[in-house]
Amino acid sequence: MTSLPKPINCVAFDCGNSSFRTVLGTFDGTRTNMEVVLQVSHNTIEINGLYYWDILHVYEGLKQGLKEAFLRAGHIDSIGICTWGVDFGFLDDNGFLLANPLCYRNPIGEEQLSGLSAEEKRWVFDKTGIQNNRINSLYQLTGIKGLMPDLFGIASHMLMIPDLLSYFFTGEKFTEFSIASTTQLFDVKSMQYAEDVFDRFAIPMKMFKPLKQHGEVIGMLKQSIADELRIPVCPVICVPSHDTACAVAAVPAMEEDFLFISSGTWSLIGTELQTPEITQEVYQRDFANEGGVFNTITLLKNSAGMHILQCIRRDLELDGKKFTWDEIVRLAQNYQGAPGLFDPNSYELFNPKNMISAIRGLMKDDNATIEKVLASTYTSLAYTYRRTVEQIQEVTGKDYSSIYIVGGGSQNAYLNQLTADLTGKKVFSGPKEATSLGNIGVQLVSHISGFGLSDIREMVRNSEPISPFHPDPQRDRQLIDVRYRDFYENQ
Repeated sequence: MTSLPKPINCVAFDCGNSSFRTVLGTFDGTRTNMEVVLQVSHNTIEINGLYYWDILHVYEGLKQGLKEAFLRAGHIDSIGICTWGVDFGFLDDNGFLLANPLCYRNPIGEEQLSGLSAEEKRWVFDKTGIQNNRINSLYQLTGIKGLMPDLFGIASHMLMIPDLLSYFFTGEKFTEFSIASTTQLFDVKSMQYAEDVFDRFAIPMKMFKPLKQHGEVIGMLKQSIADELRIPVCPVICVPSHDTACAVAAVPAMEEDFLFISSGTWSLIGTELQTPEITQEVYQRDFANEGGVFNTITLLKNSAGMHILQCIRRDLELDGKKFTWDEIVRLAQNYQGAPGLFDPNSYELFNPKNMISAIRGLMKDDNATIEKVLASTYTSLAYTYRRTVEQIQEVTGKDYSSIYIVGGGSQNAYLNQLTADLTGKKVFSGPKEATSLGNIGVQLVSHISGFGLSDIREMVRNSEPISPFHPDPQRDRQLIDVRYRDFYENQ
């Protein structure tokens, strides 16, 4: 790809809903060697009926990860930060953190969204290109304004989670395109904040920060942090700070038109476009135009993912039954009957006290065995993938031949094969470390002149194996199609 005088060491902070990781990537000019130097579990904390993120726990863990990365590499050339979307924290006028950020799984967003008329919902979509969703920052903000007026009243700055972490490390307040788009307060057509939406919901636009461009230096690591960790100061680079956008940057496709599933806590199912699709068809099919790498658009649907399986596993552990993920898959494969299909995006599964009970309720089978629950979950997820893929093809007018599944969930071979069988398309799984590879790939843009998106994807193909899954010719396609139609016609 390119000749380098010495390898480039980049640190990717990759923060998800259940853990955050420090990943060291060393680029030698052709491939990036990836090493997870520290992974720390985290979860929401419930206080007085609301769920919060412990952002200081995350910050401290990332600092320790950075120190360990330096000890292993000897030098760090840059840092990039990406996290989940929609959540945020408040600072006062002097830049002090006011409270731990609330989690999007609180009910306050649903309460606000449900109060809007159909006309109002369509108006917000037309202004932003983002689908109305109870988790969006817009509805969380309006909920906080009513529930916590004192907090909202003294907040001078609102920083999205990755922006908040960047502020902790650099002292610079900013945001970037991909994470800003998840607020539903950003116009993806103009690439600017949607003033009309701010005015309609009485949200002060001055709370929001100016945009930085991908590959641009945000600022330098604070000297006080460098001294504390005993490492040299290095730049923090603006990467797509929404983890989905980073993962899509690392899709190892060679073709221009492709489908992706970024598989993690959520399954983000979509395609990459150069301009947004803000149409009746997109609105009716519940797609969003989110910000992507280098001002591309990721037309996608935010669908249920591994969160359901993670909760099933947690429920089993609470009952004293511990299973590895391989054992979970074998339990599903052992089920011999027809699975009981359900909609993985049902509100009953958003944040239930017991996921297994909630699934049994949707299937109307209180006596379903755990094997049936798991088989039904995997099959229902794959059917949802198929339905979304068909809708993308209807919206774009394109017939895609392949689906690229990236992220941690791409390692689930059973679900990958089900997806190939039920969609009738080739599936390519990997890279597992898509978010971190995309993060590091965009950092490289600041180090290597002329390095671009095609170079990032070539680097990804050189760095991690990609596994193909072909539709099983022995599967009864007619039976699959009949069950599929029957299930969705009854929804």
